[in-house]
Parts: sequence; structure tokens; C-alpha cells
Amino acid sequence: MSEDEAARPRGPLTGVKVIDVAHQYAGALAGSILADLGADVIAVEHPRGNMVRTMLPLKDGHSLWWKVAGRGKRAITLNLSSDEGRALLLRLLADADVLVENFRPGTLERWRLGPQDLEAAGVGDLVMLRISGFGQTGRNRTRPGFGSVAEAMSGFSHLTGMPDGPPVFPSTTLADGVTGTFGCLGILAALLGKAHGRSNSGVDVVDASLVESMFRLIPTQVIGYDQLGLVPKRPGNFIGSHGVLRNLYRSKDDVWFTASAVGPATIVRILTTVGATDMIAEIEPVLGSHDRDRLEGFFKNCDDRVVAWAEKLTYAEIEAALKENGVVFEKIYDITDIFADEFFAERDDIIEVSDDQLGPVRMQGIAPKLPGYRLQVEHAGRARGADNAEIFGDVLGLGPAEIDRLAAEGVI
Repeated sequence: MSEDEAARPRGPLTGVKVIDVAHQYAGALAGSILADLGADVIAVEHPRGNMVRTMLPLKDGHSLWWKVAGRGKRAITLNLSSDEGRALLLRLLADADVLVENFRPGTLERWRLGPQDLEAAGVGDLVMLRISGFGQTGRNRTRPGFGSVAEAMSGFSHLTGMPDGPPVFPSTTLADGVTGTFGCLGILAALLGKAHGRSNSGVDVVDASLVESMFRLIPTQVIGYDQLGLVPKRPGNFIGSHGVLRNLYRSKDDVWFTASAVGPATIVRILTTVGATDMIAEIEPVLGSHDRDRLEGFFKNCDDRVVAWAEKLTYAEIEAALKENGVVFEKIYDITDIFADEFFAERDDIIEVSDDQLGPVRMQGIAPKLPGYRLQVEHAGRARGADNAEIFGDVLGLGPAEIDRLAAEGVI
């Protein structure tokens, strides 16, 4: 670390205290993002552990999911459904700024830990992120909902896949990731509102739904149906129906890559590169026509020319030509490509993080970058209850005998 980096403040959320009781990935991700940005995050899980710890892959019995989702957090155990567990959580919340939860709506209320219960217990000026499948209100509020349900119901999976194939789910936890990120946005907005006196003292709820977060991502699904009666179909990798030249292409030596163009100038670059200069004169008239069939037909013809060009050349030849003409492109990376590309190292996008159980581990870095701050991940996700002695002893003032009793009775 340079002298300049060492002199920067730790993070914009330094001094913000977060109690993270999420037991699913979306909430756990939200907590880890806040920790990345400098917040003091205490992860609270049931003494038997949480679901994220069961997710594969494992190394030496430890979930690598948890190593990432729990990074930067202090880890304690607490049975929130017990009277003593509830009382201890209330003590932790007494000076907290944020509570993150990921239970099915009604669960915390059943444990007398809902927003009104917290206010009645004297917990004030708290932002409460509540992540669920369908939100805290409405007819579906108590339905269970994982990310796959959100990807299905939002319309996302209907639009994903090849035109002649079935709907396709993303191969990673997209809905959870999107909702965790939206949840952080809501937290920061609520904290800013409190700082500017725009909120009454008490618990401000951020109601983040997996379905609604995915639904918000799709730009023209609603307005296209409302204004034009359009029911979008799966376009595959080619999206000429959007007025965009974009697809996945395959080189002679079996390398897949993408090339994209939006607007006349970038379309000219691709057509010039592939030797389709005879089509350049059509660009302005076609784009200005607002004739959907004509637009789609033109982009399909452009795409055919790119396909025919790519299949005759090696990727090295393709890369040189696309670079020369300033085309937006890249080959399809797998993780070996990511580790080999200096871009990720230069940007600190792969970082080494200490871990008490596995030793140094590498994981993705912090995003977004905040150059004015010294952001760092202190450690990977810690063992279950690793910080019980510190939090219950040093912070809440419980003695060793009391901590041992609570552990023996399954409270912590």
C-alpha cells in the first residue's frame, strides 16, 4: 500500500453499524457490500448455521460461498426465536444504524422483532432492509420465493435463451445479486434521508423484492406492451429487434466472441471491418425509416455478413482487424482467462484475502471503486460464532459463565 493510500479515510461508511441477520444470499450480499464500503457489519446466524454455509463448492468442509458472502463481517450466533436471543438482539440494535433481514414476511413479527416491535422496544433511527421474494405487502407476501421464482415471474427467463429453445435461467444467483444491490441502494438512500432530516425518528423500512428487482432491470417490457402491444420473444444472442447489431460469433479456430454496434458510426466500423461496405449507404435511411420489419431485416443481413467473415479467420486475425477499426468486441472469457488478463490485476478486481480456516484466498475485489477512500476486505467469511466472545463479552458485557450457559442452552 502506498503512502497516499494509507492516508486516505477507511471508507465512506466507517462508523455505520450494521446488524445482518440475513440467512439467504441476497441479504448476506447486501451486508458484505456495506462491509466493503467500511461499515461495521455483525453477521448474526442461528447457532446451527445459515443456508449460505451449506452451498457448494466446499473446501475442507467450508463453503466458499460463505467466504465471499461473509467477508469483512464479524460473525456471531444467536437464536432470534428465543426470548433471550430476542433480548440480546435488541441490545445490539440499541446503537445500530442498519438491520438487514431476509426472512419470509411475518417471521420477525412472529418473534416480536418487526418494525413496530422494535420501535416499541425503544430502537430508533434504524434503517431496516427487508429482502423477500414478493415484498412485505400484497397477496404473495407470505409465499416462499427464491431467485429462480423471481427470474421466472419478472419476465426475465422468458426473454433468455435461443428463439427455438426453452426459457433459460442464468447460471448464477442473478436475482439475489440484483436484489442485494438494490437493497444497498435503498439503505444508502434511507440513511441519507435521515441525515438530512427527511425521515421521522424510528424504523425506516427498505422493502426489497426479488421479483421487483429483476422486473426493474428490463427496460421496455412494460412500456412496449402498453404503447405497442408488444409481447417480447426470446431473441437469443442477436438482438436486431432492439435496433442493435450484436451477437456471439465463432472464429475458424473455435473461439467465441462478441461484437456490438449501436448507432450509425459504430455500425460503419463493423461493416468496414468485415468487408460489407456496400451496406453502409443503407444505414441512415433504414435507421430513419422507423419501419420495424425493415430495421430487423437490415440488421439480420449485417449479422449474416459478420458470421460469414468470422468463420473464415482465426481469432488472432479477427482481433487485429476489429482493433484496427475501433470495433467494440471481446472474446468470451472463462475464469482461466480472467486470471490471466492483467486488466483484473491492475484494477484490483481479484484480491487476496486472509482467512482463519483456509489461509489466504482470492476473490473478487470491491466494486465500485472510490479512489478517495482506502477500501479493503479485512478477512473472508469467518467461522460460525467466531466473534461471540468479543460481541457478547466485550460489547454487551456478558461474563464467560453467562456466555457458556447461553451456548449450552442453544441461545447462542
